[in-house]
Amino acid sequence: MRHIVISTLFVASTVLGIASTASAENLVTAAIDDSGTVYQVDLDSRSEYESTSGWRHVKFWLSTKGDPKKHSAIASCSPYDIQSEYYEWDWLPNGGGYPEGTIVGNIARVACNN
Repeated sequence: MRHIVISTLFVASTVLGIASTASAENLVTAAIDDSGTVYQVDLDSRSEYESTSGWRHVKFWLSTKGDPKKHSAIASCSPYDIQSEYYEWDWLPNGGGYPEGTIVGNIARVACNN
């Protein structure tokens, strides 16, 4: 009986390890801030739409490495900007965008696939 339980636990842990690795393949590191927080974009969960004013937007899931939860976000693809309630990011005023090399600008570029 003990052998069966140990074998079952081994198989279960192996399967879970493979499943965890497979889901991690969908995450792309988009930016790392000064404190070492790694922001990841789930590329498989993106959906694209065009706003009434003609701007391309992408809805996607954003997470930080080590946090098992994904949080919704919307990226504007021109100019590059992000809105995310969880991370407390809102659109820049006057339709401005974030330049390349900034946390939000880099995340928006990855989400927009640019």
